[in-house]
Amino acid sequence: MNSAEQKVVSLINREEITSFMKALIQAHSDYPPGDTREIAELCKNKLEEYGIETEIVIPPETVISPKNDGIDNITKPSVIGKIQGKPGPTLLLNAHIDTVPAGDLSQWKYDPFEGVVDNGMIYGRGAGDDKGSVLAQIMAACAIKKAEIPLKGTLLINPVADEEAHSWRGARWLRDSGILKPDLAIIGEQTDNEVAVGERSIAFFVVTIHGKAAHGAMPWAGNNATIHMSKFVMLVNEELVPELQANKPPYLPATTLATTRIKGGSLTNIIPEECVLGIDCRMTPNITKEYVKGRLEDLLRKMSEESDQPFEWSVEITNNDIGVNTDAEHPLIKTLLGALKDVRGKQVEPTGYYQHSDGSRFAKLGIPIAIFGPGDPVLGHAPNECVSIDQLVEASKTLAIAVMRLMASED
Repeated sequence: MNSAEQKVVSLINREEITSFMKALIQAHSDYPPGDTREIAELCKNKLEEYGIETEIVIPPETVISPKNDGIDNITKPSVIGKIQGKPGPTLLLNAHIDTVPAGDLSQWKYDPFEGVVDNGMIYGRGAGDDKGSVLAQIMAACAIKKAEIPLKGTLLINPVADEEAHSWRGARWLRDSGILKPDLAIIGEQTDNEVAVGERSIAFFVVTIHGKAAHGAMPWAGNNATIHMSKFVMLVNEELVPELQANKPPYLPATTLATTRIKGGSLTNIIPEECVLGIDCRMTPNITKEYVKGRLEDLLRKMSEESDQPFEWSVEITNNDIGVNTDAEHPLIKTLLGALKDVRGKQVEPTGYYQHSDGSRFAKLGIPIAIFGPGDPVLGHAPNECVSIDQLVEASKTLAIAVMRLMASED
């Protein structure tokens, strides 16, 4: 680290981090309803405390979420902080301020909205997913601003709403409206402070099998759709899942396909004439949604043709988002890895992110993206979610150094 970097790192304060993290956890933003008004104000106030130009942005009522959850857009504010340097690229730091629900409170060691500190860990809903990343990005920017570090380009800090509701009133709106037009981005998510170069694309499939209804006392008179579907589920897991997992690219986890929801029949005394299956598929760059859909159709076609009772079927794609796939040699990745090495004191290697993030929203802009943040991803969405204070400090310092190097000015 050079002297300027050492100065910035010295301004990142463990006590301030702990206090601010507790406040973020105590601000309820769990979806539903995912009301981010309180936490957005907290983020805005912290950025403005350090003299960072900040605004609250709210999606207009014309922005409609396909989730049809009936929640007013006024409750979905996001924050945009800006440090304007000399003309140059725009770097986005993005992390979401909404969370999933706390769930069964009896499963929690502590109140999930208190922010209890125990043995160097802060407990609470959103501690890792994603308020730890929100904090680290804000603290990094505040330290840079306080140290009066000259930057080349524009640094945007974006604590964003609505990620847990698929981002329609958050990152998608900010991208599509042109409010955010970054040239490169660091997306804050739970990576255990490892640098992820990508995440898999995602597709949801709905498979429907049509049989024939009959009286439950006369099953031979019908064509039981649930029996066909149960055989199909077994076939998918025995044949298609291993096939998709066979070709694993570097850094990313292998393609996964999970049969997650099933519904069949209307009454107990009626042979089901229809059965519907939901499938979650996370795909590496070498696998497309069209290929997976085609393979599902192949298996259904084969089953029907070989069955004593042929059936009708359909496969529909109901949700699809592209993934993130940044070259591990890109300067964004190399710079972030180098900053992490200097903070941690040992060599680090790139990795991939298992879950899905707002990185996919900005990947549609064709820009380089890294995914980085504190917290064990295994703990996200689970009882007793927590994050290490040491990791919060490490992430804040790493981001500060990386931003300085990516936006280095000649001054």
